[in-house]
Amino acid sequence: MIPFIRPSIFSNTIKAPSTKTLRMGIFERLAFSMGAFGIGVFALGIEALPANAVSSTDFRPVLMRSTADTIPVVSTDLYRADQLANLGVQAFTDGNESAAFDAWQEAMLLYRVADVPEKEARMLENLSVVYRLTERPAEAIMMSRQAISIYESLGTVDEQPSAFLNLGSAYRMAGQSEEAIAAYSTSLNLYQQTEDVVGERIILSLLADIHSEIEDYPQSIIFQQQVLAIARSTRNAQVEAEALSELGYAHFVLNYHDESVSYYQDSLTLFQKLGDRTQEVAVLNNLGRAAAFNEDFDTALNAYEQALVIFQALERPVQEAHLWVNIGQAHLNAGRPNAAIDAFRQVVSLSEGIRQQQASEALPLRLEAAYRELAALLQQLDRTSEAQQVLGLI
Repeated sequence: MIPFIRPSIFSNTIKAPSTKTLRMGIFERLAFSMGAFGIGVFALGIEALPANAVSSTDFRPVLMRSTADTIPVVSTDLYRADQLANLGVQAFTDGNESAAFDAWQEAMLLYRVADVPEKEARMLENLSVVYRLTERPAEAIMMSRQAISIYESLGTVDEQPSAFLNLGSAYRMAGQSEEAIAAYSTSLNLYQQTEDVVGERIILSLLADIHSEIEDYPQSIIFQQQVLAIARSTRNAQVEAEALSELGYAHFVLNYHDESVSYYQDSLTLFQKLGDRTQEVAVLNNLGRAAAFNEDFDTALNAYEQALVIFQALERPVQEAHLWVNIGQAHLNAGRPNAAIDAFRQVVSLSEGIRQQQASEALPLRLEAAYRELAALLQQLDRTSEAQQVLGLI
């Protein structure tokens, strides 16, 4: 059957040179992919911006007093460091990670020489994120641990939750799940102490996701239920819908198909209200699978048919072909071989069109299995020549 469509959970923020921290939670589903790492880049000087936005409009140079203790003057090195920090934010926003890294590294060294440890730590966090984005988790871990060490020595509590989030995500990329969970748990406790509900919700989502990743679904459910509670208390319909979808997946894996269907139906209602068609079609597919496993083939087919309309409107023939496999299998399991044959023929028609368009001879294993299923059904009906024609396409 078509794979479950799982979300990738991100927490994106960036740190520039000021005193306030923005923490943004981005919940973006990537169709037909499994899992992702939480990314925490942090920006200071930002009050409230939409997800994916980064700004440095709150830039203020650091002032120092002269030896005569008269009027404040701007330290040249600190001014340059602050400029570089903000240039790094802009470069990162523009997708130029290399330029961002160079700017942040130079700023970090200037802050270190000037003995401004808190800003040095912020740049270390940003460097950690770039290392993760370039798949260098060991360096990311080192940068995050250095930042945390500075914050702890300064007794700076507000900065530590995001730093532990970064550290957890670096450990996760390195495949060190236990260390990642420990870092995320510390971050969660700190977010709760500082009463940062958004940060708390992001960490709970990451904890739910990593427990799902290591197949500890009961624990994942516990964290996801907390995410759901926060989403409802803050009236965040998008996050609520995503949490419901995650709960649907976890219950499906645990073979609690009734509960899975219920969660997916609630999630579907919200995504439809939000007008999020990408999420809607993912949930429809997953709802169909859960219902099919529960032998509720009418509900399954109804969900698949709604998803089919969306894939056709979005002109996604590959996804449509895979969905027809689900439809065919549902009909077959419901004892409707003729309807299954019609569905599998749609798989063949779409697949051959895609192969011609892409000049490819390769056929995905799932679709090849559908060809063979169709041929077997035709053979059972003594339609041998048709069956051989289908097999000849493989």
